[in-house]
Amino acid sequence: MPSSTDHPLWAPYRDLRAAGRREFGEREVFIAEGRILVEDLLAAGRAGRLIVHSVATTPALAEQLRPQLPAHAVLLVAPEEDLHALAGFPFHRGVLACAEVPDTPPEDQLLACERLLVLPRLDDAENLGLLLRSAAALGMDGVLLGKGPDLWSRRTLRVSMGAAWRLPAWRADDPSELLARWHAKGGEIVGAALGPGSEMAHAWIPARRCALLLGPEGSGLDPAWLLRCDRRVVIPMANAVDSLNVAAAGAILMYQMTGHREG
Repeated sequence: MPSSTDHPLWAPYRDLRAAGRREFGEREVFIAEGRILVEDLLAAGRAGRLIVHSVATTPALAEQLRPQLPAHAVLLVAPEEDLHALAGFPFHRGVLACAEVPDTPPEDQLLACERLLVLPRLDDAENLGLLLRSAAALGMDGVLLGKGPDLWSRRTLRVSMGAAWRLPAWRADDPSELLARWHAKGGEIVGAALGPGSEMAHAWIPARRCALLLGPEGSGLDPAWLLRCDRRVVIPMANAVDSLNVAAAGAILMYQMTGHREG
């Protein structure tokens, strides 16, 4: 157990305010923060789903966390004020963990998804985290991501509450080709969109294989993505409200999808 935060094992925890994935040795790693999230990460490590390098915490929590460490993970202990200085801001959550960014799942797993969430572009890490959390909780099979916040950013991970390592995810700057290959195996592409031709979400019965497309707040799906859709759905609004937050709308539509899953 290194006694000084100058030790190289502490390096991934430096300057975390805007942290996403970062290089550590020959691998990319990410940082999880907060006891609930870290304990979930450690459980995934013990189950062999993730490789956990280290846990950084205060003396008050060290002995409670030690029995939860996966094999080969190192426990790093420092006073709270040293954690603040290391992270670059007052850090009051008491515990951090560093784990390897897992390999992208094979493409065949994407093509086999029956309930797929597709996010061609998002602008906000919190919305991404909320959508991932809902997708995992509601039983979606996977997520296909385009441009936007990093799946392994500190903020996305915190809001997703571990969904980033619970749910298969694929990323491409332009995910249209991957979606086209998924579509070629049957099923429908459904876009969430306002305007003529959109059917009401409560009356929508998804096909056995269905991909739901959501666009960023404000602009929504652009015309090129709408042309790829077989159908469009809309959530009716009341009280002169024009639309929902994309994460709220996504949760409603994913519930409708997974509630109609056959078998």
